[in-house]
Amino acid sequence: MTGGDGRITQRSAIVHDWFQGFHGSERTVAAMLDLFSRDPEIFTFQAARELLPSRLASAIVRESRLARLPGVRQRGHESGRWRWLLPYMPIFFARLDLTGYEVVISSSHACAVGVNAPAEALHLCYCYTPMRYVWMPEAERGRARGLKGLALTTLRGRLRAWDRRASKRPDAYVAISSAVADRIARFYGRQAAVVHPPVAVSDFGVEPERDPQRFLWVHRLVPYKRPLEVAAAFRDLPDLRLTMVGVGPLEEELRVNLPRNVDLIGWTPRDRLARLFAESAGFIHVGEEDFGVSMVEALAAGTPVLAVNRGGARDIVRPDRDGLLISAPADPAAIARGVRALAQREWDPRTLRQSAERFSEERFRESLGQIMRAHGAR
Repeated sequence: MTGGDGRITQRSAIVHDWFQGFHGSERTVAAMLDLFSRDPEIFTFQAARELLPSRLASAIVRESRLARLPGVRQRGHESGRWRWLLPYMPIFFARLDLTGYEVVISSSHACAVGVNAPAEALHLCYCYTPMRYVWMPEAERGRARGLKGLALTTLRGRLRAWDRRASKRPDAYVAISSAVADRIARFYGRQAAVVHPPVAVSDFGVEPERDPQRFLWVHRLVPYKRPLEVAAAFRDLPDLRLTMVGVGPLEEELRVNLPRNVDLIGWTPRDRLARLFAESAGFIHVGEEDFGVSMVEALAAGTPVLAVNRGGARDIVRPDRDGLLISAPADPAAIARGVRALAQREWDPRTLRQSAERFSEERFRESLGQIMRAHGAR
């Protein structure tokens, strides 16, 4: 039965692909902990525990020994080489012993979906996306490069066959967005409810004064985020300014061609980032995402969003209410037109903040908990 506060009391486990920092999926697992009367035990392939909150780190009971070998393991923000063990990951997850658990959540964008839960247990998959590099190789060209890209190309057929078999193991699917639910139906032939991931909207405040000429872009400097195209768009917007926050492999190329009205800064503390969101006239997000937490963070700060009409943006940005959507892929001219249109409109910061509450941590736990109880968790 559920506890007096509605939390699930059954012995539970969360199986998550890996913890390489405290970002979107890791924050989602942390939010899941409060669904239970006692913290579930967490199984994962690799965990950079020193980058995680203590409560989350202490709940991890199993990692792959191979991922912790010297020269392979991740140390702090140094990524290590554990990702090269991808061919072994399906075996690791399939062999996990989950005897005695009554509820199992596979928190998956890669191989965690392949865990074998006990026959009598509820196995719910919270899916960030089916493996993109297996099912959507054209979308991954800007992410997987060099030897990594070659290795994934070689493995793709075998991983796809395994993933299709593994997709039958969960009793139910929950997707992070409508776009991901569509992929689950297309690639797996399974139906999925949609529960958007949690966003810490309370971390962001609405500033009464903002710079009407200053826009913001916050992402990794990788091709699919389109930083070069966004910077180029501001060459044709000399009366406006752009702050770009990010690090990544395109930094050198971007700096060489940076327009005079564009500032590029690197890693930024979260409190400073919150101020940048609140002080800006608009937030630009023109890469296709599975969801897009940063778009919700912008709304939480009362800032309208310019996004492409694909992926998670369709769930977040309601045209003319939360910002504007443009066609994808967005070239510099289209981005410039979108920014100009965003700048010429009046937006109510308080209304935008209310819109962000649709994606709060409280809403996430309430929605996911209801689905779990509907499938027999108690």
